[in-house]
Amino acid sequence: MTRSGPPDPRAALVLVPRVLLGTSAAFLAVAAFVNRQGNASGPEIVSWMAIGFAALAPLLATAVRGQGLVAAPPAASETPAELAVRLQKTIVFFGVLESAVLFAAVALIVSPPPWPLVAAVLPLAVMALNLPPRQG
Repeated sequence: MTRSGPPDPRAALVLVPRVLLGTSAAFLAVAAFVNRQGNASGPEIVSWMAIGFAALAPLLATAVRGQGLVAAPPAASETPAELAVRLQKTIVFFGVLESAVLFAAVALIVSPPPWPLVAAVLPLAVMALNLPPRQG
């Protein structure tokens, strides 16, 4: 599948809110299911949910950005419109990963097992691998 021309910002405008709404609904559905099963009595469930999201977040962020796990450097002749689209996708990419780290941090506070700290390394590493180069 190849694209011709610059990315269409309208496509991102349609896709990104739907993905974020879908993941929010999925989180709520999992939480409701766990609560209904009666397994939500301990803080350990928060740890396991945080670990799951820390593992899923890089895949979700990559899918939303649509440029692979580590984005290729921008073209030297990038137009202002292309720069704006890349900036928007980058913000969403890092926002999804940051939310996974934040979730893991909260789980680490409320739950004794240290596994959320270990799981948070994955989204942190993906963020570090995708830091844009400093300008000038």
